[in-house]
Amino acid sequence: MALIGEALISATIQTLCDKIASPEFTDLFRQKKLDEQLLNKLKTTLLTLSVVLNDAEEKQIEEPLVRDWLDNLRHNVLAAEDLLDEIDTEALRCKLEEGEGQTHNLTKKVRDFYQRMNVEMKDLLERLEQFVQEKSALGLREGAGRKVSRRTTTSLVHEPCVYGRDEVKENLLPILLSDDASKDDVSVLTIVGMGGIGKTTLARLLYNDDEVKEHFPLHAWVCVTEDYDSNRITKTLLESVTSKSSNMTDLNLLQVELKEQLKGKKFLFVLDDLWNEKYGDWKRLQTPFTSGARGSKVIVTTRSQHVVSVLQSVHVHHLEPLSHEDCWFLLAKHAFGNENCSDPNLEEIGKKIAHKFNGLPLAAETLGGLLRCNIDSEEWNTILNSSIWELPYDKCDILPALGLSYHYLSSQLKRCFVYCSIFPKDYEFKKEDIVQFWMAEGLIPKAENGKSIEAVARKYFDELLARSLFQKSSKSGFTMHDLINDLAMFMCKAFCLRLEGGESHVVEKVRHFSYAMERFDAAPKFEPLHRAKFMRTFLPISLNFVSTSYVTKKVLQDLLPSLRCLRVLSLSHYQNVTVLPDSIANLIHLRYLDLSGTAIERLPGVLCNLYNLQTLLLSKCFSLLELPADIRKLTNLQKLTLLGCSSLNKLPAGMKELTNLHHLDVSGTKIEEMPVQMGRLKSLRTLTAFVVGKSTGLGIRELRQFPQLRGKLSILKLQNVVDARDALHANMKHKKDLKELKFSWGAEDADDSQKEKDVLDKLQPCVNLEKLSIKFYGGTNFPNWLGDSSFSNIQVMHLSDCSYCWLLPPVGRLPALKELCIKRMKSLRTIGVEFYGRNGAYLTQPFRSLEKLEFRGMPEWEEWVPSGSASGGEYGPDFPRLQKLILNECPKLRGSLPCELPCLKKLTVYGCKVLHDGRTATATTNSVNYKSLEELDISGGCQTLLSLLETKLLSRLRIRNVVDIQCLPNCNRLQRLTLCLTLSSFPKDGLPTTLTSLYINNCRKLEFLPHEMLAKLTSLDYLCVQNSCDSMRSFPLGIFPKLTTLQIRGCENLESFSLIEEEGAVDNLSHLNSLRVYNCPKMVCFHEGELPTPNLSHFVVIGCENLKSLPERLHTLTALRSLNIWNLPNLESFAEDGGLPPNLRSFIIRNCKRLRALDSVGLQALVYLQIDGSDHVLETLLLPTTLHTLCISDLSTLKSLDGKGLGHLTSLQTLKIYSCPSLQCLPEEGLPPSLSHLSIRCCPTLEERYKNKTGQDWAKISHIPCIEIGEEVII
Repeated sequence: MALIGEALISATIQTLCDKIASPEFTDLFRQKKLDEQLLNKLKTTLLTLSVVLNDAEEKQIEEPLVRDWLDNLRHNVLAAEDLLDEIDTEALRCKLEEGEGQTHNLTKKVRDFYQRMNVEMKDLLERLEQFVQEKSALGLREGAGRKVSRRTTTSLVHEPCVYGRDEVKENLLPILLSDDASKDDVSVLTIVGMGGIGKTTLARLLYNDDEVKEHFPLHAWVCVTEDYDSNRITKTLLESVTSKSSNMTDLNLLQVELKEQLKGKKFLFVLDDLWNEKYGDWKRLQTPFTSGARGSKVIVTTRSQHVVSVLQSVHVHHLEPLSHEDCWFLLAKHAFGNENCSDPNLEEIGKKIAHKFNGLPLAAETLGGLLRCNIDSEEWNTILNSSIWELPYDKCDILPALGLSYHYLSSQLKRCFVYCSIFPKDYEFKKEDIVQFWMAEGLIPKAENGKSIEAVARKYFDELLARSLFQKSSKSGFTMHDLINDLAMFMCKAFCLRLEGGESHVVEKVRHFSYAMERFDAAPKFEPLHRAKFMRTFLPISLNFVSTSYVTKKVLQDLLPSLRCLRVLSLSHYQNVTVLPDSIANLIHLRYLDLSGTAIERLPGVLCNLYNLQTLLLSKCFSLLELPADIRKLTNLQKLTLLGCSSLNKLPAGMKELTNLHHLDVSGTKIEEMPVQMGRLKSLRTLTAFVVGKSTGLGIRELRQFPQLRGKLSILKLQNVVDARDALHANMKHKKDLKELKFSWGAEDADDSQKEKDVLDKLQPCVNLEKLSIKFYGGTNFPNWLGDSSFSNIQVMHLSDCSYCWLLPPVGRLPALKELCIKRMKSLRTIGVEFYGRNGAYLTQPFRSLEKLEFRGMPEWEEWVPSGSASGGEYGPDFPRLQKLILNECPKLRGSLPCELPCLKKLTVYGCKVLHDGRTATATTNSVNYKSLEELDISGGCQTLLSLLETKLLSRLRIRNVVDIQCLPNCNRLQRLTLCLTLSSFPKDGLPTTLTSLYINNCRKLEFLPHEMLAKLTSLDYLCVQNSCDSMRSFPLGIFPKLTTLQIRGCENLESFSLIEEEGAVDNLSHLNSLRVYNCPKMVCFHEGELPTPNLSHFVVIGCENLKSLPERLHTLTALRSLNIWNLPNLESFAEDGGLPPNLRSFIIRNCKRLRALDSVGLQALVYLQIDGSDHVLETLLLPTTLHTLCISDLSTLKSLDGKGLGHLTSLQTLKIYSCPSLQCLPEEGLPPSLSHLSIRCCPTLEERYKNKTGQDWAKISHIPCIEIGEEVII
């Protein structure tokens, strides 16, 4: 039994009372001469207060005085928790030091400590007794809570269910799938409605629809949030479409790259929860979108009608509330697991409750989660008749249904839930992180059934997820709906501070602090924290994808030592954190310390005096050389992460004493062996790498000491196994929770092939394994278990660098295998029928689930034998579901590809010169079944594979180093074409008219397409000609009606651009928004007159050494946002006939030595200016007051900045001065007060003059929050 609807702090009080009553704590008080009477009074007072907490919890929303009383009480209860924890910690310290014989000179110190504890406890008790006196005056009733049966819970979460939106979805799908478009070739579908009405759910329904996925090759989802950040949004989109992370932070560079990635491709973007109502921001954000193919779409969800107006959407859907019936179905689904209720009484009550939801599905989901598996009609009636339904939303900003869901949480769940108010809206968090935070904060009680605290925390997380208070957002991430985030913040307002821009008022009660990391987190950001001396959480959160960050030294030196109650501390990814001060030892309550991604080399020995530390994260501390020798003193340490600490080569011997350690991650380190007696760590559940010792360290048989291992494990240096029988003792077969396993020998030649096979044979894992990797194996073949069908869960297998192996295992038998990668098998000559597992009596369908197959670096492989049943036989094709096939550097592979790959979508063949496509001389095209092929990449020979171009669905084609392409037959869906190396002429029949993207590279002898052939490419959106077409003297502009991006690189004989003399040529240039010209040495001019490109937004000219002028009348390019001119040694002037483009935001001039006068007219929107190696430009340019960033470098003659107007740049935030050796000083009039970042490098005189603390003019710049002088970062 447990109280449902109990107060938030009830669990804290219960935990305190349990501790006070425990024999261990009572004995401690007696031994240390503490006042036991005070302890008993504390318990009595807490229990007296606890009986009115439930009533106070209900009244606090409407009665401010009760809320203040409750907040103040919570503040003091938490202080009591800190006090008792400090006593506990001191007792542990004494115990550990006494165990080491360090009893001398401690008596007085200990006596003084406990005397102080008595005084503090007395003061605390007096404050708590005051609350007892006040409770009656507030009219708080005792025993207002009621007990009800606790329902059973499960870690399994129901799949999301949606009601009442099928018709809406069916109406919107045709709009989404249509090829209608605005003038910019991308249309916006806006879904508008109030919070909690299901906008995101509807967008997700559309986004995940199978037909939609098929229709849009590229798709990305971004949570925009109220904290609008165009850099973050653009970066998320770019990383989604490229499936890789980006280190770029400049918006211009991000947009340029995103635009490149979208060229000619149809995409679907979802911008979820858009609040920004600035038209200019929206126009800038969507600039790269115009390069996508016609029919590309953007779905926007918003609550704001003003946003709808700004977007000027062609399609707007106002989402209506659900019907009462659908609300009931949704409630029932979450309460019972399906919409059918077998109890008529419950159904009647439930339908009445559903009427109160006002059509909001979020309310139905959360209340359904509350009532999950509950069939007590009395409790349902309690919900129906609760007074919380009557709360005015505008008074407390809480939807009544959400308030009810919170109200009926247990006290333990309430504490865990409100802690998550520390995260900004739409922030994606990981379950593992939350579990560690909760444990560190002491929010998880000890389980009575023997379960670990971590297991209880995971159960709590699953409970909140099942109640829809958390939502799954990705494969491994979770979020809170912003209305639920508001609920958490409302309930924790006085105790949680989120710094999200602007000033924040900090009160003494604050316990949890988070803030958005920036590149430079300077001292002013942390000034409000001087009063928060009871803070428990210090958490920087990366929201804007900042690759490198620095934090003011005042945090480490001044702030943190004063925050003695800290339990969670993160300094992750601060590059200037190289050492920890000894004052870190003052943080005696610390449980969680994250130093990941810092430049720290060594941890101070005093860190080992943090006896409560549970979690120590040091991932990607590339400079970390060693761990402290006294690490054994961290007896409560449960998680140690050393992932990627590439300078660490040894673990301290004291590791064997960490008997509570559950998780140890040493992957990516250079550890040579595991410490002796590490087998004593029998609590280990995660060990990412085990290095087999040679003569010292742990041997392979010691793995038997870790029966609870789960997750992934790499066993390295298996060549050090002396006796294969030792491998059997590792007991791998019984480690049932391992999901990923890697076996690796040394890269050196094998000493004994048979021994290595025996070792691998005896390391046979459990059949629950999902991913297997084997590297540097020296056997000639594989043991029988590899490929046995009993391994029915293996989905991924990688076999690499098995240089002596001549026979592959029968992996075709593995029913769940989806990805198979075989690399650098130097002895393999033939892949035969054994590969498929069809030898003997074994006749089932091979590779029934395989989707990706890769062979790479196979120098001796000659023959790929089919299974014998591939041509429509009894068992169908050998690879019935294969979607991606990669053959890379298999130079001797002859014969043919498998003749039937019905699901193949992408084929990449590189360096397989004698391979052909599988057809005999008399075969027909239809005999090769590649009917699903969409993308083909051929390189380095493979001429006969060109017949695959007849595949009807082919949309992307890349051909490199293949000569004499005569035609591209039947490529009527081809959209992207890349031609590289040796091509001398285009196909005689021309190029497919469906092309949207054409890239020509290193085809020097190629004659550029004739005019009549070019004119047929009416869909071409992207064109790049690189190091090709040496005969081309002039490039024709205005021939492609849809061209948005044009790049010309390294065309040695190109002299100019010319506008074709045809009707419509000027109109055809209206779509061009990016023009880039690189390294064309003979180019002397652009088209005579102005460029008729009204929508050009990016213009780049680099490395054209003979170019003397830019296009005329640049000021007419009103859409231009970015102008880059580099390495133009003969350019003397430009923009003299009207000034620069009026909306230019980024302007970079680099190495234009002869460029002198530059008209400043038209720079009223400029925010970024970079001048490199162009000495005379700064002399004439009047700097605009709009500048945010000014970078000057390589100005060898620049001696002074006086008179440049820097003092008037009222918006300037960043000033960078690099490689200006003659510059003597900064402006006498001073720098603008707005400046927050000053960087000076390779300027000897300046560096000496403004040197940190010792320079003669240091005082003139010392007020700037972030300063870089040379390699020193001062913050």
